[in-house]
Amino acid sequence: MDELRKDQMEERTGETGENIREMEFPVDQPEQIVKKPSVNIPLLAKWIGVLFWLIIAANIASLFTSENVTNAVPSLAFAGQILNIVTTAAYGVILLKIASESIYYRNSAICCFITAVVAVAMIPVSDDTDLALAIPVVIVSVVVSMIGEYYEYKGHTDVLNDVSLALSEKWIRLWKWYMGTFLGIIGGTVLAVMIPLIGMIIVLGSTIGTMVVSVVKIVYIYKTAKAFRNYPI
Repeated sequence: MDELRKDQMEERTGETGENIREMEFPVDQPEQIVKKPSVNIPLLAKWIGVLFWLIIAANIASLFTSENVTNAVPSLAFAGQILNIVTTAAYGVILLKIASESIYYRNSAICCFITAVVAVAMIPVSDDTDLALAIPVVIVSVVVSMIGEYYEYKGHTDVLNDVSLALSEKWIRLWKWYMGTFLGIIGGTVLAVMIPLIGMIIVLGSTIGTMVVSVVKIVYIYKTAKAFRNYPI
């Protein structure tokens, strides 16, 4: 009898031990698979960082060519034009270097080169130039520049999908703001012909919005470069 009780206790003890082991070490747990980004992280970290500094240089060029600065120091106007052409062309070159990661970058680079060529063609233009010739050239330049911005924003959105989805979505929203301010300037200008006060208010608000978008773009470029620099490889 004692031996029978002993065997039953050993069987119960063995079953309890197995249950404990199953609870402590669950089996058939699926392993978490970390998705590897489909883009070249070091390449993007390096060259998007360069884009950040080129945007700073481009904004300095815009300051040199602004009406207030030009009136105060006329010699800065030509320097601003040259700096603008150089930064625009350099921006296109950098976009081509990362075009392997998104075709949108290549399209944006082409627009940068076209804008630079138009800017070179506009250097001889003076106040005495026929407006019928100058205005169409300026309109073409603005449209090409806008298309280039679209492709660049799309490129940033594309490459960030596997790195920072939140930042990728911010680039989409920024493009919508960019288009909104651009259309606001056009709509306000047309409306100013019929209702001058309201039209001018819309143009002023849209112009301020455009400046805000430009600042936000600089911030997002910096954050994009930082996201790639800090991404664990």
